Amino acid sequence: MKAFLINYNHGGQRYALELHATDAEDAKARLNSLLYGRVCGEVAMKLPAPLGPLAGLICSLRNAFGR
Repeated sequence: MKAFLINYNHGGQRYALELHATDAEDAKARLNSLLYGRVCGEVAMKLPAPLGPLAGLICSLRNAFGR
C-alpha cells in the first residue's frame, strides 16, 4: 500500500487527509467511499512496530487504566 494525500477545505481552512491505497485509481475509489464512512473515535496513541510484543502490553495497560 502507498500513502496518498487528499486535500480539502473546511471552515475556510485547508486540511490534508492521508489515504492508503494500492495506486492513484484505488485512492480515488476509496475517496468516493468516504461519503459512506463514519467517525470511529480519536486516535489516542500510535506505537512503532519495532516494539513487538511490548506494543500489545502497552495497549492493554492503556485500555485498562485509561478509562
